[in-house]
Amino acid sequence: MIGPEDDLATLSYKNDHLGVLRFIRAHALRQPTTVIKHGLALLGDQLDLKSSIDDASRTAAMEQICLAAIDINDHVLAELCLDRLKESPAFTSDNNEGSIVKDSERYRRLLGRCFEAANDFESALEIYDTMLKRNPSNLVALQRKYCVLRSQNESSTEDILNALNQYLGQQLSDVSAWYEMAQLRLSIADFKGAAYALEQVVLGSPLDADVHRELGEVYATIGGLENLTDARKHMAQALELEPSNIRAQFGLLSVSQQFLDESDSSSTKQKKLDEHERLVATELVRYGAVEIIKSYKGSKLFAIVKRVIDDYAENLE
Repeated sequence: MIGPEDDLATLSYKNDHLGVLRFIRAHALRQPTTVIKHGLALLGDQLDLKSSIDDASRTAAMEQICLAAIDINDHVLAELCLDRLKESPAFTSDNNEGSIVKDSERYRRLLGRCFEAANDFESALEIYDTMLKRNPSNLVALQRKYCVLRSQNESSTEDILNALNQYLGQQLSDVSAWYEMAQLRLSIADFKGAAYALEQVVLGSPLDADVHRELGEVYATIGGLENLTDARKHMAQALELEPSNIRAQFGLLSVSQQFLDESDSSSTKQKKLDEHERLVATELVRYGAVEIIKSYKGSKLFAIVKRVIDDYAENLE
């Protein structure tokens, strides 16, 4: 057993190979070279089935080594892991504590990853589709199916979106998946869909300045006074979180100026309603200009940037 005082460095120093593998699994670390080093030290170069550890630990170790081998493109070692698993008592007995029988979901997941590593995407998709027929809410199968489709140039955007939608339908809190959705929506110029996806990312990562900045850019692309107001807010938030973010500085200046231009073209009634917002936008243009000049001060581009920014300031007078 791993004690509360043990960390990875301590376990490695003690040559507690099994402890190292368990620690990496427990903490969901991605350290394939460490896994392979200690896994082979534990089981031997040929993954000896007669090692002294119990079947469950041996099976978990071989599974872990297999995934690590895939991670570093060592297909020979990955195939050896699969072969040794097939020879293991755990592969033939579903009553075994370390069971990984060939019809089990655990084995299918591993086999699917091996097919992916070998670029046999068709076989991998068959594996994941079979898993989803058994359990439509299988998160691993949904995630891997999306990854396979996303990696293939011949996959249709509709199929990729459907796969990601199915995954998000079961895992709404996955911020990285929502960000993937945003990028997909942007790739097909679905800016409203991208904005919605980025809103979900902001909810999960409210302190990420770049996400606020990206959402501001998307709102600005959609256009309209309401969206430009939201764009301003997110650009300002990005700068509050990361004052040195030059892209957000330019973004704040740009979307605020865009708001002023759009409000100028609106009806007289709308102008009166937006007078306060226009004052805010004007001040934000000035603020963005000042911050940009500060960022470029001392650089070779300072004179050019200052001239451009001064033009903005003159238009506001």
